[in-house]
Amino acid sequence: MNHPADLILDFDRDEELAVFPSLPATEAGLEAIDVADGEFAAFTAEGRLVDLRAPEGAEGPVLVARTEEDGREDPERHLARFWSRRPDHAPLGPEDTARLLLDGGPRAARRGPRRFRNPFRRRRAPRS
Repeated sequence: MNHPADLILDFDRDEELAVFPSLPATEAGLEAIDVADGEFAAFTAEGRLVDLRAPEGAEGPVLVARTEEDGREDPERHLARFWSRRPDHAPLGPEDTARLLLDGGPRAARRGPRRFRNPFRRRRAPRS
């Protein structure tokens, strides 16, 4: 079982949520072009801000580092928006949400093991 400090909640601009079990998994799971564009806000399940960087730009690696900055209000705000779009499920806190998604909870099983998709998300135009 992962420690809450290792669980990473990653919200994109459309309030989609991806959960990663560790910092290395976060680095492997994010695309540098999206990180360079500022697409994500990431937090530990404990509410610490996670620094996401793509120092070599869109084609380089993604670097992820846990900070000591307490950003507890931000993940709670993101989670409130995330769960408000899912009225058929009782809202959960950061750690319980992360564990539900990592465990492939009831709805996550149909959508992949680590992501809940926003049903109202607009499709983005392909990048050129």
